Amino acid sequence: MSDLQIGLALLGVLLVAAVLAFNWWQERKFRRRGEETFSGRHDDVLLDQAAVSLAPVAAVSFRQGLDDSRIEPSMEQRLEPQLGGATTDAAPTFSRPSRSGIADVPRPEIDYIVEVRAGEIIAVEKLVRMQQSLPGLIRRISFGGLNYQSKAWEAMTLDDARYTSVRVALQLVDRTGPVNEEQLRAFGEAAKNTAGEIAAIAELPEFAPALERAVALDGFCADVDVVVGINVIANAGQVFHGTKIRALAEAAGLHLQPGGVFQCHDDQGAPLYSLDNQESEPFLIDRIRNITTPGITFLLDVPRVANGLRVFDKMVAMSRSFADSLDGTLADDNRALLNDSGIDRIRAQLRAIYGAMEQRGIEAGSPLALRLFS
Repeated sequence: MSDLQIGLALLGVLLVAAVLAFNWWQERKFRRRGEETFSGRHDDVLLDQAAVSLAPVAAVSFRQGLDDSRIEPSMEQRLEPQLGGATTDAAPTFSRPSRSGIADVPRPEIDYIVEVRAGEIIAVEKLVRMQQSLPGLIRRISFGGLNYQSKAWEAMTLDDARYTSVRVALQLVDRTGPVNEEQLRAFGEAAKNTAGEIAAIAELPEFAPALERAVALDGFCADVDVVVGINVIANAGQVFHGTKIRALAEAAGLHLQPGGVFQCHDDQGAPLYSLDNQESEPFLIDRIRNITTPGITFLLDVPRVANGLRVFDKMVAMSRSFADSLDGTLADDNRALLNDSGIDRIRAQLRAIYGAMEQRGIEAGSPLALRLFS
C-alpha cells in the first residue's frame, strides 16, 4: 500500500471519529439543557381526552426520564412505557438549614428519621462533624434540632446551636425513585457510628416499614408527577424567528435562563412555567437572533407549582397570545388543533391531581412537594 493510500485511510478514520464525536456532543448538550429546564428530570406530557383519572394512560410519569423524542400535547389516548428510576452519579445533597428553612426539617411523611440523643447540649463542632461524616449517598439528608427552650423541633442551625437531641433524615423518594435497602442500611449504620463519635445514642427505626412506605409513596408520586405542555406551531411553510419570540417573551414578563429557556416567575421569583424551543437548539442569548423554529412549547411542572389551575389558565392565555402574535396555532404533536374542549379536559385532569395531592397532605408547590419532586 502506498503512502498516499495510507494517508487517505487515516484521514477517513479521523473524519468518521469527528462525526461521531460531534453527534455525541450534540446529544449530551441537549440532554443537559433538558434537565436544566426544571429542577428534576422529566418528559413533557399533555393530559389526553380520556376520562378524569390518575391512571398512567392519562398522566405519564416523570420517572420515564428525558430522551430526544419529546412527548408533546396529544389529543389521542396513549400508553407510554414506564422506565424504572435509575440511580445517577450525582453528588450527595446535604441540606444547609436556616431558621426559615422549613423544607430542611426532617419530615416523617417522606423521610427515614434517626434520632440522636446526647443527654446534654451537643457542641457545635460535634454537629459540624456529624454533617460532614455522613456517607455520600445519592439522597437528600436533612438535619433537625430539638430546641431546649421551646421543646420543639426546628431546622438545625449551627448559629448559637443548643441542642440535646438532633434528627438526621434520609429522604425516601425523589424523582429517581424510592430508596433501596442497601442505601437505607448504609445510612442507618453511618448515623449510628456518627452518634458514637460524639458520645450520643442513635435510635434507628426498623428498615422494613420504611422501605414499604418508600414504595407506596413512589407509586403515588408516579401518578401525579407530570408536566403539561402546550405547543404553538407555525403554519405550513412558515417559521418563527428568535428575535420575535424573545420580544414577545420579554414583553410578557418571561426571563431567559442560562440554559436557553424562558421562565415565568411568581412575585417571590419561583418558576411557574417555561417556554422552550421545539427544536434541539436552545434560546441562548448570544444566538437567539439567528434562530428560526417551526414551533415553541409552554411547559408546566404540575406538582411543583402552587395554585396550579390558575397558573395553567395563565399559561393557556399566554400561549394563545403568542399564537396570535406569531400567526401560529395551538396544536398537539400530530399538528392537530388543540381546542377549548381539549383544554377543559386538561383542566379537569389537573383538578383531580391537585385534589389527590391535597388529600395526601402534600400540596403542590409546598416546601414538602418541592423537596419530594426534585
